[in-house]
Amino acid sequence: MAAPAALRTANAQTLPAAMTGLGPDWTGPGGIGDYARSNGNTFEVVNAAHGAIRNHQRDSAIASAHDTGESYDLVIVGAGISGLAASYTYHKGRPASPVLMLDQHPIFGGEAKQNEFEVDGYRLTAPQGSTGIVVPFTRAKDAGMWTHFTKDLGFPDEFVFQKPTGLSNDTLIPHDAWFPMHIGWEQSDTGFFYEGKGWVKNPWRDAFQNAPIPEASKRALLGMDLFRTPPVREDWEKWLDSITYEQFLTDVMGIRGEALREVTRYINPVAAAEGCGLGADVISAYSAYNFLLPGVIGYYRYQNGGVDPTDELYLASFPGGNAGTARCFVKKIIPGAFRGEYRLADILNSPVQWDQLDRPNQPVRMRVSSTVIEVAHLDASDASKGVHVTYVRGGKLFRVRAKAAICASQQHVNRHICTDVPPDYREAMNSFHHAPMLTVNVAVRNWKFMERLGIASARWFEGFGWWLSLRRNLEIEGQQTMPLDPSKPVVFSLYNPFPLPGVPFPEQCTAARMQLFNMSYREIELGVRTQFAKMFADYGFDAQHDIAGIVANRWGHAYVVDPPGFFFGKDGKPAAKDVLRNRYNRIAFAHSELSGQQMWETAAAEGERAAQQILEII
Repeated sequence: MAAPAALRTANAQTLPAAMTGLGPDWTGPGGIGDYARSNGNTFEVVNAAHGAIRNHQRDSAIASAHDTGESYDLVIVGAGISGLAASYTYHKGRPASPVLMLDQHPIFGGEAKQNEFEVDGYRLTAPQGSTGIVVPFTRAKDAGMWTHFTKDLGFPDEFVFQKPTGLSNDTLIPHDAWFPMHIGWEQSDTGFFYEGKGWVKNPWRDAFQNAPIPEASKRALLGMDLFRTPPVREDWEKWLDSITYEQFLTDVMGIRGEALREVTRYINPVAAAEGCGLGADVISAYSAYNFLLPGVIGYYRYQNGGVDPTDELYLASFPGGNAGTARCFVKKIIPGAFRGEYRLADILNSPVQWDQLDRPNQPVRMRVSSTVIEVAHLDASDASKGVHVTYVRGGKLFRVRAKAAICASQQHVNRHICTDVPPDYREAMNSFHHAPMLTVNVAVRNWKFMERLGIASARWFEGFGWWLSLRRNLEIEGQQTMPLDPSKPVVFSLYNPFPLPGVPFPEQCTAARMQLFNMSYREIELGVRTQFAKMFADYGFDAQHDIAGIVANRWGHAYVVDPPGFFFGKDGKPAAKDVLRNRYNRIAFAHSELSGQQMWETAAAEGERAAQQILEII
């Protein structure tokens, strides 16, 4: 997994290598169902993106691209949550106005996709990436973690969580797999696995009494979690954005030396996986605040009369995470995309009706497996004439025209394809840096080994991965709920980030991505099997028999990383995200990264904002 050459040669954005030529053995199996050919960034997607976008291999042929003769009012680049929300918002404002959506992947959703398995007669679904809706909505709204799209999409006011069956003990199983990582550790029975020691159950509950770590480290971990009094100051937001989270841990919370190393070893994967991308040495304290991390969470309490939001909020998740949210958006804009009426169970379970996505004469059309390589105005001297968009599909170049475009893609893409933006926009695009994520969904035939341990979540510190957890599935009217019984199959989702403390930023982003890039599927599979056997074999787990399927989902640019200055700018310059939130002539930008807090709610908000900017000029 280590990539020494990458560490030596990585720079701010890329490496001087083609990064193409990958094959099926890199991607591995994709499961079954609609998403079987789209498990993360597959070898086809990576080869196409690196070749046509990153390496500009098609640039010389752009002028000769086939003009389809199509003319749209709006072209949207990217069919993730931001692009879908933009399309929904625009279509709502101009119902008859023709819209074309283009997406590089074989299916819509961006990182809001799912994996599906068939195990011993049970259909199992798990998220590839984006997952979680903050509930209950009334409290989420007070905490600024709510969006009106929950109403627009017809989500129920109250979600009902299943109750586990078949338990022989009173194991506490959480609503979701995320909160017990740390911010809601009390919501699950969790085991910590230490090399040479084995399992320590619920260490937070007894002050790490049985954990094989120094006493000073135990005190530091407890002090970190109990810290409630960050400095009261009027400029607290800008101040948090001016320092790293590690500086906050050191200078404000007083954690130093060996204790700091233990604390960051513990908190870095939590921060990186939950949304910060990398660890405390890189991210700003304000980025840590956005994801409710220890110490900085005190500022939420100051704003809410001393109330800790983690005591009142939790995550609800459709079986496939926010793949369900993406499907709801698609059903709204292209009703024929799924069979039946607008009913949640039907939307989640109907196969995609592929022939309905790109039908002539329907207001919104979607063209997948289409890699956009240029978005530019028709006439630089008169931007009012519109834009042209060039894309690769089936190995051929095509061009369409539109009155306007929304780039609902990340800035590592936009900086290549938006060819006529002015220098301040390009500088802003170049300042965005992204960290990778590897989501591995592991389907097992039973989880009796967890029950024997008396745990629902597991944390470890060496080897492959670092965290797994059971979760309570949502009960959806008209849909059979996946089992939550120790004797029946389940899928564990392993969210694996790649923080590399000590490697400077932004090179750390590229070095981390190279670790992900250089792993074959076989290495991932072997890592999972070896790690599970090490931790659970003594409790009846047999990797050869009990693992029914492993799907790896690679996201090379999963999270934008927010270093100091990301939110409020520095050196007298505006924040890059604020530059890009302004429309440039007939091109608007929409992506959750422009909020610095990548959740489906922020993705939808950015898409809505961009669509409204286009509605102003069309």
